[in-house]
Amino acid sequence: MWEPEPVVSNPVRPGPGRPRDESIDARILEAALTVYAAKGLSGFTVDQVARAAGCSRPAVSARFPTRTELLLEAVRSFDATLATDDVGSARDQLVRLAENLVDGFGSVAGRATFRIVFDSLDDRALHAAWEDINAVRLAGIAEILERGVERGELPEEVRSEAFLHALVGAAMAKAIYGWLGEGSAGPHDAAGLVDFLLGRPS
Repeated sequence: MWEPEPVVSNPVRPGPGRPRDESIDARILEAALTVYAAKGLSGFTVDQVARAAGCSRPAVSARFPTRTELLLEAVRSFDATLATDDVGSARDQLVRLAENLVDGFGSVAGRATFRIVFDSLDDRALHAAWEDINAVRLAGIAEILERGVERGELPEEVRSEAFLHALVGAAMAKAIYGWLGEGSAGPHDAAGLVDFLLGRPS
């Protein structure tokens, strides 16, 4: 089981009236994804992340008391790229989502997501935390499907776990093939994927 690494016993926090530098937050999370995606749990240390982010270890500890919290927050940052506003048809929203999924899974954040899935298999605490993150992701996607069915734009059968998993799984596969150099996915690929799953000619 992977034990959380305490960052420091007395983390340094911004003093009264001192604004928090959000650019450092972003750099730390990006660095955490990069380090974890490249090195996995064994190489994921606060010192490595601080060096990659170009900041001090106390700067990291002020934001994330343990490396577990740091890792989970970094993985959660991927979720922001999946947000799809209720604009356009349900199909259009699914296409935008599919594009974001393929791009996201093909990025450093996506590689980190794949890693944490496997790493969490042997760690109950990490697995529970990952399940919570994944549940939020799937719920956001399910909202698009629910709206589409309620408006009569999508067939009833898409309101299912099977369709949800098929969409996410296909996006993962597209990303993996991209890593293997078997072509990169573009907008047409996302549209074709959605239409295929919906049983429509593209």
